[in-house]
Amino acid sequence: MIFNGILDEYLFVSEIVPERKYMFNKDLKTSLTILWNTGSKFDLTIDNIPYEINTNCFVFLTSFHKINEFDFEKLRVIQFNQPFYCIENHDSDVGCKGLLFFGASSVPKIAVEENASAFDLLWKIFEMEIDQHDQYTLEMLKSLLKRFLILCVRVYKKQNFSLKEDSKTIGLIREFNFLVEKHYKQHTTVAAYADMLFKTPKTLSNLFKKHIDKTPLEIINNRRLLEAKRLLNYTHLPIQEIADELSFNDIQSFSNFFKKQTNLSPTEFRNTTANMN
Repeated sequence: MIFNGILDEYLFVSEIVPERKYMFNKDLKTSLTILWNTGSKFDLTIDNIPYEINTNCFVFLTSFHKINEFDFEKLRVIQFNQPFYCIENHDSDVGCKGLLFFGASSVPKIAVEENASAFDLLWKIFEMEIDQHDQYTLEMLKSLLKRFLILCVRVYKKQNFSLKEDSKTIGLIREFNFLVEKHYKQHTTVAAYADMLFKTPKTLSNLFKKHIDKTPLEIINNRRLLEAKRLLNYTHLPIQEIADELSFNDIQSFSNFFKKQTNLSPTEFRNTTANMN
């Protein structure tokens, strides 16, 4: 089921089975996507990394993710574009920026077994409302999506942080993640992001050490590494140009960084993935 508004607003809400997987647009360039596994099996490969998604688990994807393969029994899909609902403009309402979407290099996932009935209810209302065609439909669908995202954020925080939901610390962590997603090509040090957040590098490092399993520098490096892999795998750019795009001083420093992270040189990685494809 698809909603199209007069200002290019787009929303797709549908449960699909393998015979109808053509309905799911794997090209994520213009939409944010929520995948909800309602079957017993869901194998998903993103950027050549395989994920096994359990029943009643959600996956959140953006235009920065590249789906290579997916195999499922039943899947509920929500896709929406920025004109329909801009998560950055509505961040104070929902707070999913840097957590569910645009959270640096990770693929956000949640398990909703305990909350399945609440999500099921919203899904049924989605299905009823998207078939309406009157002056209220757009705002009703936006309201439903907002509620859906808020529920997802609550579950995500509960499963990923040992903090109160209204904690300012969570806000700082997700803002850091979002800034890395926006600026990782130009800004490559913890100090640069600390300045943007009006904190010291030591404050950020201590906060991450206490609450999550990665340091700020690891998050920055992981995002740069992911983009390097994507450029090596999906483009024919010379390695020197990739190094320049990711703000390495020269090709040697890029090669040293890449090999330290993967045990492969950029050329070896490109040849390996070319053989896989």
